[in-house]
Amino acid sequence: MQIRDAIGSDISEIESLYKVLFENMADYEPYYMQPAKQDTLFLENVIAGKDNFSMFIAEIDQKAVGFVIVQLQVSPPYNCFVPLKVAYLMDIVVDKRQRGRGIGKALIDRAKVWAKDKGADYVELSVLGKNKSAADLYRREGFSVYNVSMRYKV
Repeated sequence: MQIRDAIGSDISEIESLYKVLFENMADYEPYYMQPAKQDTLFLENVIAGKDNFSMFIAEIDQKAVGFVIVQLQVSPPYNCFVPLKVAYLMDIVVDKRQRGRGIGKALIDRAKVWAKDKGADYVELSVLGKNKSAADLYRREGFSVYNVSMRYKV
């Protein structure tokens, strides 16, 4: 397995992986999420590095089996926030058949290196509350809860 920068020719495989991600999210939160196709223009912009984005591909035998998207962000401009740079881990997915082989960890490790290279103070992410396997992975990789979002269905 290798982790490398995403390139334009990866888009169809990335879209297939996004399909899996969005289906999983819809399974966890059917009142909030739905299966969908990721916007191709968004992926092209991420791959091009626009808006401080970067994307890394996990590849086995020249096939994309996972990816991670990160974006460099800064703290909101309010007095109560300490000025920080944050590498926000936007999306991460590993092909279902490849899970449990360290690919998610390798993608997170690559995001951490990218964050350090960009001068980020933190790597931050959000995970659906019902996605226990992902939350467990993030905890094993040193992430801790700092904010909890809650929802009430009317």
